[in-house]
Amino acid sequence: MKGQMQKLSHHPVVEGKVSCNDCHNVHGTTSHGQIKGDNLNQLCYKCHQDKRGPFMWEHAPVEENCSTCHKPHGSNHAALLVKPTPLLCKDCHEGPHGQVRAAGKFVGRACLNCHSKIHGSNGPAGKDFTR
Repeated sequence: MKGQMQKLSHHPVVEGKVSCNDCHNVHGTTSHGQIKGDNLNQLCYKCHQDKRGPFMWEHAPVEENCSTCHKPHGSNHAALLVKPTPLLCKDCHEGPHGQVRAAGKFVGRACLNCHSKIHGSNGPAGKDFTR
């Protein structure tokens, strides 16, 4: 775990802003990873309330499990992502010819340039999760 905390993107344990005990119960729990909370999402929402919603338009991976897209301790990609965008997005949103679904006219650009509300949206753009 200590090696993961040294990666480019990590929780601020090294900086002393949080400690392992903030997320984990050192005396054991019935949950996977000895986390404090009923599940991983509930634990993450303790610090990341803005990602919780409820949103009018929910992004399915956010509802399922934060670790679908994020590593819990450290990553070499921004925001603790498991892989860089658009590769991460294409895991679920790839069309039949290797292009991202929908209009596909901006395939070479980063998804987050337009889809910035990826955790959920209440805005008029709805399920497109755009600004």
